[in-house]
Amino acid sequence: MSRVEEIMALVKHIPAFPRVAQQVMAIMDNPETTARDLADIIQYDQAITANVLKICNAAYFGLPRKVSSLGEAVVVIGQDILKDIIVTSSSARFYKGAVGTGYQLSQGDLWKHSVAAAIMAKLIAARVKGVDSGDAFTAGLLHDIGKRILSSFVADEFKLIVEKTEAGMAFSEAETEVIGMTHSELGGLIMEKWKFPEGITIAVRSHHDEDVLEKDDLSVVVGLANSLVISMGIGVGADGLATRMRGEKLTGMGLEERNLDLLMAEMVIEMEKAEDLLDID
Repeated sequence: MSRVEEIMALVKHIPAFPRVAQQVMAIMDNPETTARDLADIIQYDQAITANVLKICNAAYFGLPRKVSSLGEAVVVIGQDILKDIIVTSSSARFYKGAVGTGYQLSQGDLWKHSVAAAIMAKLIAARVKGVDSGDAFTAGLLHDIGKRILSSFVADEFKLIVEKTEAGMAFSEAETEVIGMTHSELGGLIMEKWKFPEGITIAVRSHHDEDVLEKDDLSVVVGLANSLVISMGIGVGADGLATRMRGEKLTGMGLEERNLDLLMAEMVIEMEKAEDLLDID
């Protein structure tokens, strides 16, 4: 069995994304959905219910008062924030534990990087017309999910991959040449298995592409968010310094160099308020 076949076999055994989260995200597209409809679905997942109450009281969401019941939380926080909370709560279980030696990430680093990328993507999306901030948050949060599966394969061939990056090859290129697949491509396959929208799947799959800045706007937002978070040193592993991006689309989207500096400054403030997101069950 080839390495790629081994990886694909593992993908088949990845647990499904929580059904409650999928149901909530689906009915949110219906303008007639009520707070009661949402609460009726969420209540059947105890972990998500507990985390909705915990996270909606976190400093990051800045609510004017503490909420103590699910029904109240759904009414107070609004659907957009609720979606972010549910996706965050549902994703955390897939990131818990050490990633392994493959990407040289310490305990919790991958989750911290993913939360930071989600927040950064949402900050960028607020400045880009036509990009849904919730989709940007979700894609940013899940962009590196492929590392959870691919880490053990990277660890086995880590020395060879490093040799190739030291010779000037991007880390993702080295992944492909040595293993046969990148963590970005694997992430896209996982998104397909979890039945996420095509736009989010594409953004996850392409976030390390050299020409990501020339792709669709959501992919640009997620690729840029990942790059900025890496440049800030948040949850950076072995692949952090061996990435490439090129493109001229940013200026046309209203994102100039001075805007990126402001985004990173804002990101520092937002991460300080996001501690509860980093410690959810």
